[in-house]
Amino acid sequence: MSLLTIIGKTAFSAQPGSSKKQKPAQEKNEGLLGLKVLVLVAGAVLMALEIVGSRLLAPHFGNSVYVWGSLISVFLIALSLGYWVGGHLADRRPSLSLLIGLCVVVAALIFLIPWIGHPLCRFILDAGFGEQTGPLAAASILFLPPSFLLGMVSPFSVRITTKNVQSVGRAAGSLYALSTIGSIIGTLSTTFLLIPLVGVSSILKGLGITMALLPIAVALMGKKKTATIVAGIIIASIGVSIHSIPSFRITSNSTLIIDEDTPYHHISVVDMANTQRFLLFDRFVESSIQLQPPYASTVEYTNYFHLAFLLKPDLKNTLFIGAGGGIGPRTFSAINPDMQIDVVDIDRRVLELAESHFYMPKSPKIHPITSDGRTFFHRSPGPYDCVVLDAFTVGGRIPFHLTTREYFELVRSHMTHDGIFVMNISSALTGKKGEIYRAVTRTLQDVFPRVFIFANGLSQKPDREQTRNIILVATVKPNDLHRNDLLATLPNYKERTYITQSMISLMIANLIDLAPNLSTTPPLTDDLAPIETMSF
Repeated sequence: MSLLTIIGKTAFSAQPGSSKKQKPAQEKNEGLLGLKVLVLVAGAVLMALEIVGSRLLAPHFGNSVYVWGSLISVFLIALSLGYWVGGHLADRRPSLSLLIGLCVVVAALIFLIPWIGHPLCRFILDAGFGEQTGPLAAASILFLPPSFLLGMVSPFSVRITTKNVQSVGRAAGSLYALSTIGSIIGTLSTTFLLIPLVGVSSILKGLGITMALLPIAVALMGKKKTATIVAGIIIASIGVSIHSIPSFRITSNSTLIIDEDTPYHHISVVDMANTQRFLLFDRFVESSIQLQPPYASTVEYTNYFHLAFLLKPDLKNTLFIGAGGGIGPRTFSAINPDMQIDVVDIDRRVLELAESHFYMPKSPKIHPITSDGRTFFHRSPGPYDCVVLDAFTVGGRIPFHLTTREYFELVRSHMTHDGIFVMNISSALTGKKGEIYRAVTRTLQDVFPRVFIFANGLSQKPDREQTRNIILVATVKPNDLHRNDLLATLPNYKERTYITQSMISLMIANLIDLAPNLSTTPPLTDDLAPIETMSF
């Protein structure tokens, strides 16, 4: 006899239409209370599953509109199917026992997600699915089955509760309202409480435990409990014991130092062979340094930030938007210890790790600030001699609101008359993968009178269709400087860090002498900035 059958036969023995003796009014009320608890909790679990689903997919597919579009679509499809199938099934067999059994099946399906989720996403990527089709495939396999069954709860509940035609509207309205309240609770608690404090796999196991133990609560209220309690405990115990598989593989010569979730990222700090330290946002490398002094960056593009000193050697006030491993603030401070440096990052934990694990100094001159890179300017006095924008979401994409003409105008309004703006992007120079480069460069040219373009590694790898870090250096003051003019300023650069004049010279060699004609490329604006859909 199956577990579902056991639960169905023991939870509630009398159903609508049964010839058995009617239950006392008190037991009916207790059964109705159990049904309301079920509806409320199912609504909360459904939305919690959707919210946490984005965190499970992000390490593999990023956090783009494709991920959210896939999740929302899959859950809406599942709910539509659940409402339709659940309504038909409820008319045939309006059984609370069957509904309780479905909850146990939901629990089992949720318990599988942390076990198969990351391996499945890696398999989908290896199979050639991209950032558009990959999230849809993964979300369909992982989340459609449990959300489909959760969608059956509401029509089942309405059918079981309804005594006559005259009470259908009242029953449907109250139960759907209760389900919506549960969804609100699930959304808020997962977003503001669970994700910042608890890991994704633990949240999923908690949702599974909730759905496994829900039949116990309903059974206790209905005075029928033994087999249902046993079944719920068995499913919960099995689910908790299932091993969660991490989003990335740690190699034999690596050591995991930090591994935790924040409201914005899954952050890992990994040491490689005791010589190199990585900061990862999900499976993507955000920053990397050598573990021996002077803790040089092994991510070459950060060295390009120092080109700002060629254009304005006397930097006094600098703003970094996006902390990463705090490499820029650390090296800028080494060049000029009296420089006032603001370091803005939306994730407070990133700022803490920059200090505790990546050697960004705790200095009165360096000010870590937790804020969005755009809203910060609404309360920032400025002005800044230099602004460095190096902010990325998961997967190497720039937040769209930090790429628009309106944003660059806001930045410029907080800079000195001879200020320098430095921005890092990932893009190719030509071809389909050059969309981000062309769009961002055109937008900067609308706001700043001069934009220098440095393509990291171009002199060694001249393939312009290859994705690379491109560093855009814009000046507030018009100038007519060229490659030789920049080389002539090299003797003024102070070698107070591991970044030498010869390294700066190699960076200048990667200057694009002739900027492309971008007159037909539309600038990015707050109204239209489809940067998340651009190839790179």
